Amino acid sequence: MSLRLFASLETMRAAITRPEDFKPDDLFTQIQNLAENLAAERCARHAAEAADKAKSELLATAGQELKAPVEKLIAMTELLSASPLDPAQRRYTDMLAEAAWSLLGVLNHLLDYTRLEIWRCELHPAAFDLHEMLQEMGSVLHDRASEKGLVSGVDIGASCPRQVVADDTRVRQVLMTLIDNALTSTTEGSVRLHASAIEVNGLWMLRFDVSDTGRGYSRAEREQLFNSVVRVPSAMQAGAGGSGLDLSIVRKLAALMGGEVGCDSVVGKGSLYWFTLAAEHADSQPARGAYEPLAEMPASEPHPAISVQVPEQEPIAKLSGHALVVEDNAVNRMLIAAYLEEFGLRYEMVSSGATALLSLAAKRYDLVLLDVTMPDLDGIEATKRIRALHAPAGKVPIVALVSTKTGDRASYLAAGMDAYVSKPIRGRELYRVIARFLPGETGDEPALLAG
Repeated sequence: MSLRLFASLETMRAAITRPEDFKPDDLFTQIQNLAENLAAERCARHAAEAADKAKSELLATAGQELKAPVEKLIAMTELLSASPLDPAQRRYTDMLAEAAWSLLGVLNHLLDYTRLEIWRCELHPAAFDLHEMLQEMGSVLHDRASEKGLVSGVDIGASCPRQVVADDTRVRQVLMTLIDNALTSTTEGSVRLHASAIEVNGLWMLRFDVSDTGRGYSRAEREQLFNSVVRVPSAMQAGAGGSGLDLSIVRKLAALMGGEVGCDSVVGKGSLYWFTLAAEHADSQPARGAYEPLAEMPASEPHPAISVQVPEQEPIAKLSGHALVVEDNAVNRMLIAAYLEEFGLRYEMVSSGATALLSLAAKRYDLVLLDVTMPDLDGIEATKRIRALHAPAGKVPIVALVSTKTGDRASYLAAGMDAYVSKPIRGRELYRVIARFLPGETGDEPALLAG
């Protein structure tokens, strides 16, 4: 409350408590002044809110505009990395790629923050396979932990349902941020993810715990951990699990999902990050299994304190098939073409949804890679028209090419798409997705996947 408004209220109170000094005209004047002060306060508050919103919208627009050239830069560094380079050129290229991924991480962080500030960050709940998502998270955790020589694992509690309804994209973002923090602070030992669930009032209350054996946090550090901008997301996170998030944004996302996030820690012994959310029951839910460890371990000696099953890595082989690439960005077409050639695929390129429909009506393809933001037909409309074609064209697998993993994935799948790959496109992710739909041939791992 402003001092001027407070003074007006005090004057009115004094007039009422001293009847001998009471004058109707004075009371009317005080009420009028009070109303004017309230109106002025309201206008000032609305002006401040409008200014804050304008700043957030400006940051969001600038961040979105900057993403396109940064994604092109990353695409060109991927192509450059795949070409013959001497040791010095290889080192410079790796440094360039690291800087580009770091910049993309900052932009994604900025966009997530501004979306929350102007309430554009909406949840898109849909039914998804929780166990499958955790297996994918385990694969990412394994790859990144192995680079640091750490033990890793993912455990699913017996109480965890398989099918739930929630925004799995946001769940992935929060978990990847917590995993990223655990990996950053851990130089030896292990990082593990555990999932559990209980039923409360017809909802699943899911809990995820990320534990590490890192340096730990003091009480003062823990109190500030989720309250301010304490870190910038790493380049690896931006490429491996969705857009990077600041821990203060993680707290807001957890609250949007009806949950909480926190950290318990002991200095010198490690930390336990926990994240809860409320999820609805899915319409159909397969029977739950017993407690199942889904762990991926380094190739070195197993850690004696953790008993896990070590799944074999699937060999990467050349693929066979004919793909149609629908992409209006020339740089992305160059990058995708280089990847598909390395994968052993035949392909054709078109730059519009209308041309794609004509191509599908004239020829048979084994796969369609479809950009979701084309100028003539967006990905959803193009997919609906493709599905309306007669077989086999109408049955062709469609993989969406999306700018980030924060898009409305449910709408892509509901429109008839089979899967999606995030931009900037990376060879290993692209291979893993399209290999589900194409036959393979025995061969060496494509050169572009080596990194």
